[in-house]
Amino acid sequence: MMITNSELEVMSKQNIETINRKELADLSAIHIRQDLPQVEKILDFLEQIKNPYCFLCGDVPVRVCFTDDGPKLGQTLENYFIRIKQG
Repeated sequence: MMITNSELEVMSKQNIETINRKELADLSAIHIRQDLPQVEKILDFLEQIKNPYCFLCGDVPVRVCFTDDGPKLGQTLENYFIRIKQG
């Protein structure tokens, strides 16, 4: 299922203090298939993480936010996957 821009906007404004931790995906449980094309890897990640702005890293809740003049989430995720691929 494709996440819409409006859904991403809502997710980006969620408060990590009030969100139900049971709804958060654990980043350590995310597995990206290396045989997928780059765009499909990003879509696979988004499907598994559910909310790319709020997730768990082990038992630690994490909230990601970006400045208006910084890189967009898509570009940041793309750079992340490129670094993973390069080792």
